[in-house]
Amino acid sequence: MTVTLLSQAPDLSTLKPRHVQKDTALLVSPPLAGHEGPIFGDIYVCEDQLYFYSESSGSGIAVEYPDIIIHAASRQEGQPNIYCQLDSGIFFPNQQLPQDEEERQEIVTELRLIPRDSGAVEGIYMAIADCTALHPDKEFMDDQQESDQEFFANPSDETELGEVQQAALRHLETVFEQSPKMNGHMDESQ
Repeated sequence: MTVTLLSQAPDLSTLKPRHVQKDTALLVSPPLAGHEGPIFGDIYVCEDQLYFYSESSGSGIAVEYPDIIIHAASRQEGQPNIYCQLDSGIFFPNQQLPQDEEERQEIVTELRLIPRDSGAVEGIYMAIADCTALHPDKEFMDDQQESDQEFFANPSDETELGEVQQAALRHLETVFEQSPKMNGHMDESQ
């Protein structure tokens, strides 16, 4: 998976935008080189990637949805915003990172998208959620399928169960036997 830097705004004629939000601030932590504070621009929540582009700085970012491991509507830091955390080890090429490899492994990239119109947060969040659902994490899905196969594996025989386990199974089967019914009603005499 990759995150990329943009030198021009995304071409919406070739993309499928779900939400476009003008006049939005982006905070990246750890920050991008030369951008200690917020970067002002526009969000493009498109089906293939999440884009942010700043006309004033002539640059932006693109993030693939499987790289976003958490996204949430946040009220922290005084202004409603969208918080995104990228998968560990996912960094932008010009991000200010420590040189020490151990320190670097402990860092995760965080994005805060802060629209000037705070009422837009819910719409941005829903669009990101919809697009994320279109791009499930393949590694996670493979792990889920393996887990499901193990969980739903058909036990071959009771012979694989120990003596105590077989006795417990027989007991459970008797406990859950249905009582005889009479004309659709339970026989209360039993």
